[in-house]
Amino acid sequence: MIDMTLLTLKNHRCMKAIGLFFLFTALLMSCSKEKEPLEPYIEMDRESFEKELAAWNLQGLKNYRFSYAYLDALPYLGPVEIAIEEGSEPIIVENPYEYVENIRFKSIDDIYGALNYLLDEMEKLKTEANRPDRFEVKATAMQIEYEPTFHYPKHILYYVRYVEKDIAGTADETFFQIVITEFHIN
Repeated sequence: MIDMTLLTLKNHRCMKAIGLFFLFTALLMSCSKEKEPLEPYIEMDRESFEKELAAWNLQGLKNYRFSYAYLDALPYLGPVEIAIEEGSEPIIVENPYEYVENIRFKSIDDIYGALNYLLDEMEKLKTEANRPDRFEVKATAMQIEYEPTFHYPKHILYYVRYVEKDIAGTADETFFQIVITEFHIN
């Protein structure tokens, strides 16, 4: 009678040896190839952005009030409240910052404009000719959640990871988050 345990053990060792052989061969082949630089990871949804921006503009809202928080590496100070009235400059109703210059956006149109600029910059990274000389972008992502009735971007998350070319091996990252906490039509 044949011992099944012994056959199973021999089959296991044989399969393990074959697997190691293929793994070693793959590693050897990958080391011998000339390494090409990896393309940066880019995540963005330009199509949704264009659709929501068009829907926002179609409404033609000229009188509204909104509050938003802008979060980045700086300490969080609370939301800024801004009132937009047709024919006048934006009114800063509530400002937790020390200076008015620290308020990054003074309307929903300002937010859409900044997002459009960032999406354009992300598009440029897809082609080698348009990449910046000073640093190499490893990853960049922008996620936007839109409010379904008025079509403003109610939650934005932007992230970039890059390597400084002047300082070998120095990686850094930056991010920001915008959260619109309140929106009212006047």
